[in-house]
Amino acid sequence: MGDIALLGAAFAFGIGSALLPVFLNAELYVVGNAALVSETIIVAVIVALSVGTVIGKIIVFELARRGRRTIRGDTLKPTGNRWILRFRAGSNWLLGLLDRPYVGGLTVLVSSLTGVPPLAIVTIAAGASNQSRYLFALMVFVGRTVQFLVIAFFVTKAV
Repeated sequence: MGDIALLGAAFAFGIGSALLPVFLNAELYVVGNAALVSETIIVAVIVALSVGTVIGKIIVFELARRGRRTIRGDTLKPTGNRWILRFRAGSNWLLGLLDRPYVGGLTVLVSSLTGVPPLAIVTIAAGASNQSRYLFALMVFVGRTVQFLVIAFFVTKAV
């Protein structure tokens, strides 16, 4: 496959994984590419994937922004064991930060890097909050790019 086609496929997969995260897993895409593609092109593939992810997340962000009146609601009372309760409390605290214009970017960055809270949920909550779309896009790009580079690094060292 040519390099341009590989970059185009990564870009398209990034958009798809942002819109349908349950069906298209970007992390698995990085694992597969890191195992099969040379180390020189994998960085370009990751950047294309990250740009596609940002574009897809901006689409979801804007849809949530337009439908914000129907999304906002009370959170459910957490149930479960001690670790699950701490995990949920931390996630709820991070989601609560989204209403703050600049500190909310921290939630997006942490979610993009670690997946906690899930980026799909953070995207919808950020769109329904006062989060800046530019700060959101930047934090998603930085977080996802770093996460993908770390995954690719470990895969290339293991292969």
